[in-house]
Amino acid sequence: MLTIPLFIPLVIRSALAAALLAAAFPAPGQGQEQAQAQGQAQGEAVFQRNCASCHGADRQGTGLGPPLSAQTYRYGGTRGDLARIIRNGIPSQGMPAFGEQLSAAEIEALVDFLPSRERAEEEEEAPPRERVFDPVPGVVETLDYAVRTEVFADGLQTVWAMAFIDARTALVSERTGRLRIIRDGVLQPQPVSATPEVYVSSHRWNQGGLLDVAIDPDYADNGWIYLSHSHRIPGTGPEGQPLAMLRVVRGRIRDNTWVDEEVLFQAAPETYGEPFWHYAGRMAFDNEGRLYFSVGDRGVQELAREPGRPTGKIHRIMPDGSIPADNPLRNRDGALPTVYSLGHRNPQGMVFDAESGRLWATEHGPRGGDELNLVRAGADYGWPVTTYGINYNGTVLTPHTRAPGVTQPVHYWRPSIGVSGVTVYRGSQFPLWEGKLLVTGLGARELRLLTLDGDRVLHEETLLRTQGRPYEPVVGPDGAIYLVTDDPGQILRLSIEEERRR
Repeated sequence: MLTIPLFIPLVIRSALAAALLAAAFPAPGQGQEQAQAQGQAQGEAVFQRNCASCHGADRQGTGLGPPLSAQTYRYGGTRGDLARIIRNGIPSQGMPAFGEQLSAAEIEALVDFLPSRERAEEEEEAPPRERVFDPVPGVVETLDYAVRTEVFADGLQTVWAMAFIDARTALVSERTGRLRIIRDGVLQPQPVSATPEVYVSSHRWNQGGLLDVAIDPDYADNGWIYLSHSHRIPGTGPEGQPLAMLRVVRGRIRDNTWVDEEVLFQAAPETYGEPFWHYAGRMAFDNEGRLYFSVGDRGVQELAREPGRPTGKIHRIMPDGSIPADNPLRNRDGALPTVYSLGHRNPQGMVFDAESGRLWATEHGPRGGDELNLVRAGADYGWPVTTYGINYNGTVLTPHTRAPGVTQPVHYWRPSIGVSGVTVYRGSQFPLWEGKLLVTGLGARELRLLTLDGDRVLHEETLLRTQGRPYEPVVGPDGAIYLVTDDPGQILRLSIEEERRR
């Protein structure tokens, strides 16, 4: 029985009684609407926990997974198809199975939440929430500055990296295999000819191709340019797919043609593999002119800590490919002499800070566990024995975040932001950011600023939300920040509009 205290005034008592009766005895159809709303809320919660890291928080798709709508499904799209794919996965497409991690009720709630072809036929499908990104051209507000954004170059295809030769000239890599030149702010119409042949998988989530570009510290005297790319050898693997690995070369550009090529690093044929992901490939020079480059685990994570295998490592060589005398594993039996550090998953960002003498690297984690690492000679960063992430299907990859002899990340992101490029700001336009780190997130599509105290991250600020996936931030000779983005393939330029504080 519903009882209401007599000391409450009559009018209020009447209204309260009506509300209590409505809650206890909902009108016809009202209880069904409430149940549907609760089911949608449960389904969205399951989606955000398990699916958003690959398919986007608003189902808009990311570099790891396609958008989810009745118009974009490639493998059916009915309620039955959705339930089957969630339970069993699509291993050939990198979609994990969730049948053992999600209950039947959770799978049903997830199917109810996702758009299906039946629903699209019965009613107009609600589009995914529109992504919000900052205007370009336009001005964005940060804690320290109002920052002007503009398109520096447009019409690029799967752009991945950028490097300035001088104040007037920059090189840009397109993952499809083209090396482009920007001169005086104008993208030259013809790519550089005769560049290395790259292997690009036909898979829609291919991560290989022409990757990083780096300029020799003595370029003015020797003209050397360094490229990293996925390289294929003859034959196929057990699954019938081509065999590929990261390779590093150098050459010169003469009359818009790649010439004088030399192979600096090419792994042994038996280390080539079939996966189309985790090449890494970022490069950086230190103050002594030694070249560092990263090689991802290539999908075979257990080899990342094996010193005799090239994958899951950061390597160091001299500009001509020879081995530095003080490389940490040079004299260890069974180890590759090029190895500088090990236990990495997929380091897609790397920068050497000439002023501090520190080598920084950003590394993709699995689901959670993206890392910022301060890279030291001979250090083991633990993958896959330790990580702050889990498997994409929600299972535990390892219970350990620490282990004896394993170097901890300086900073990690959980959930993942899809961390990619990193650089240190050293320039004239933003003096309040001097010595701070700029990192990009592919999933979040953001440029972030990290404030440091030695090797500690004190503060993190989102500077810009981009329409395209931002692969790399670069500080130009003019002190502006250049941001390489894909989809659309552009280079954005960030310059000072107004200083907020001193």
